[in-house]
Amino acid sequence: MKTVLFLLIFTSIGCEKDNETITINESDKLIGHWINPISNDSELKLTRANSLKDNEYGISFLEKSNCIERSSGWCGTPPLTFFDFQGTWTRNDSDLIITIDSGINGMEDIKWKIITLNDKNLIIERIR
Repeated sequence: MKTVLFLLIFTSIGCEKDNETITINESDKLIGHWINPISNDSELKLTRANSLKDNEYGISFLEKSNCIERSSGWCGTPPLTFFDFQGTWTRNDSDLIITIDSGINGMEDIKWKIITLNDKNLIIERIR
């Protein structure tokens, strides 16, 4: 009996993450949490998640045009310490402007062009 109970608990814990569903705002697919940045030339690919990871880069686009960028700042020298920077976002078709309070430099505008936006991926290109 104990063996069966152990296997049942182990199986349910092991499968829990795979069955985790991510809520998607169908009226604006940008809204949500985006993590696992992969840089390719001028493009950055992010993956949708249920939340930001504690010690990794990510950005959350929240309703009412609020956002949170989790970043280690501009230095990037290990050991990295990650902070949440509050900001706002506006979108006009594929153009996305994020205004972040980076602390040291004050308010900063980041301009991105959305290349791909779907249920799983956000691919953007930084506009200089």
